[in-house]
Amino acid sequence: YLENLFQMHINPVDKVDTAVIAVGSAMFGVTFLFMAIAWINRNFRPIRAKNLPLTTAMFVSGVLWFVGDIPMNGHVLLKGSFSRCKEWNIWVRVLFCFVYTTVLISRCYALDRVFNQNRPTRGLAYYMPTIVLLACVLVYSIVTEAMSSRLTIGYVKQLELCSTTEGYVYVTLSLLWVNWLIILVMMYRLRNIQSTFNEFYEFLFICAFGIAAMVKTNVVHYTHPKYPLIRGYRVAETLGDAFVINAIILIIMAYPVVMSIARPEEYEREWLLRLRTDGLQDMYEANLNLRGDNPLRYARMNASSNAPLEKVVINSEVRSPFYDRSEYAVHPTRSSIPAIRTDDSISYSDHTTDIRRYSSRSGTSLDSAAEPAAQRRIL
Repeated sequence: YLENLFQMHINPVDKVDTAVIAVGSAMFGVTFLFMAIAWINRNFRPIRAKNLPLTTAMFVSGVLWFVGDIPMNGHVLLKGSFSRCKEWNIWVRVLFCFVYTTVLISRCYALDRVFNQNRPTRGLAYYMPTIVLLACVLVYSIVTEAMSSRLTIGYVKQLELCSTTEGYVYVTLSLLWVNWLIILVMMYRLRNIQSTFNEFYEFLFICAFGIAAMVKTNVVHYTHPKYPLIRGYRVAETLGDAFVINAIILIIMAYPVVMSIARPEEYEREWLLRLRTDGLQDMYEANLNLRGDNPLRYARMNASSNAPLEKVVINSEVRSPFYDRSEYAVHPTRSSIPAIRTDDSISYSDHTTDIRRYSSRSGTSLDSAAEPAAQRRIL
């Protein structure tokens, strides 16, 4: 009957749809494993720098987004509780898709405040953009819920399917595009940040995945409005969304989590040393919750370490925006490294600061740079 009605071949729900749910769940299972390890090792500074609560919020939002995709993409028979199309679409699928992208915007904004605006990641001014975005999403959800199903989405009992209007689909996709455009603008603002854990390239890949998913969804909705009735399209939509959701989270968390297992002490020492040589240690600690209970101590790396950083001994505790160069003691065998004066101090807020850059790819590239911080767009 439906094939004659819609003049198209229809694939009923079958074992393939069950397999799609299983594969998608397996993807989230892998990501959950990484998130669980991250929380177990939450005091590992490279993990803490990734803002674990925000990343966890992304993961939970992604799971609920996937759960909403299951009935709305036609992987189950729309009977019983699954027949409540409006609730599943508005309050599960669309809502948490918006929440997921809003959390990404919050991550970008945190880095923008620290480096481009030189402001802390606390206070009403920091949280206000996120609050405004979430309020807009909530208002949109309430308005669409209050509107007639004939104007948004409703359940057609005779056909046992959800019916959405073109206007509702296009408005929802347009709002999602606004979120991704905001992420693109924020990513552009972060392009020149030079720091130990520069997230610009992470956001570059994140934007590539997100925009690819948006293009896919737009094309499918435009060319095949009844795509849940076609096996190939509904499989591509659901697994495509699940892949992007999990890939973005793993881009952020996978490497520090793996390092926290494989070589935690060595990697943290290298990470902290690069942070220190960037001249940004105190800024990160103050704004991104990296300060530990004990002083930052950089012990001498043992001879068995494969790290490119040579024997460096640093024993310091940063409690102010100033640190003294005498804290650096370079091993005498590194004759190729220029001597460091110990007669003065340096401030992050001084735009004439000598910012010493260290490249982990070259053991001899510890150079002094007199370039102002303003030109480097750090502060």
